[in-house]
Amino acid sequence: MKLDQTLAQSIVNKMMQQLPYNINMMNEKGYIIASGDASRINTRHVGAVAAIQQRKTLTMSTSYGKNGQPGVNMPVFFEGQVIGVIGITGDPEIVVPFASLLRTATELLISQNKANQLEKQQANQLNQFLYQWAQVKDDIHQHTALILDAQALQIDVLKKRSAVAIQDFNTTTIPMDADDHTIVISDNITVILTTHDTTIQRWIKLATTHQFQIGIVRPTTRIGISIAEAVRTLTIDRLFKAKHYAYYQDVAFIDALLQHQLPVDDVITAFKRLNQSEMGRELIDTLVAFIENNQNINQTAAMLHIHRNTLHYRLERLKTESGLDPHQLTDLFKLYVGYLNFAQQNDGQ
Repeated sequence: MKLDQTLAQSIVNKMMQQLPYNINMMNEKGYIIASGDASRINTRHVGAVAAIQQRKTLTMSTSYGKNGQPGVNMPVFFEGQVIGVIGITGDPEIVVPFASLLRTATELLISQNKANQLEKQQANQLNQFLYQWAQVKDDIHQHTALILDAQALQIDVLKKRSAVAIQDFNTTTIPMDADDHTIVISDNITVILTTHDTTIQRWIKLATTHQFQIGIVRPTTRIGISIAEAVRTLTIDRLFKAKHYAYYQDVAFIDALLQHQLPVDDVITAFKRLNQSEMGRELIDTLVAFIENNQNINQTAAMLHIHRNTLHYRLERLKTESGLDPHQLTDLFKLYVGYLNFAQQNDGQ
């Protein structure tokens, strides 16, 4: 550990605002790296060299010009090693107590600085590990190096975890269990990896209370797949207005439909055309409500706050505009798949 020149000069500047004496800070070789007198930077301080060699506080009663002035030179220790010297110019009987206080403050700052560096290093190691872990989509046992890194970080990657994707909510405000881990996916999506059902239930409750989206996947050791499915849950959930999906298992079939790219380009084109007018968007919303209410006319009409006859009229208009009959199962399925693809293409627009 070496005395950082920037830190040393910062300490000198602050202390000289309080003391009427010049302060020097020397490195482990006795060269001045910080001083109230800029002309003395990079010069060798003979008193500091002696204090380093003898590992004890020394006073100087005579002047050595640029190589030392009367005052006190006090070694700075870190983990038993002399890493520098604090020197204060002046009557030794007066400045020794100041030097002692300054040394104590300096050693505390250095220890804290070292602790901060270590904490930052550990955080970087953890983040790097989490990023690599998030890529695992096959058998975790095939990743020996990753398992060893996990053991060093005291993380059991062989334990099944649930991925909980959270959108548009500051997760740092909520305390988590010690073995939960957070992975930032994007500016507005964070994934929590947890082994605790209590954690999942807590996030479900928060999502309901604060009205933000959440995507949950069943426990697995294939974290990469789990994270992808949790994020896909968020995407698919946005395609629906009346329903709220939280678990990937509830949208897995829909996800499969979207990923298989079924031939519904003509339906997508029809929806794009309808989406250009208020009346057309009304027909799209009517179709979604009709599907979500399992083709029940009364429930759909009640949900849309319209008369049954108005609903029948809209469905007939949709049939004319799309060429597909919402009352026919095959046509309705094609309309459904077309809507899913249309909504996904327009997500966020």
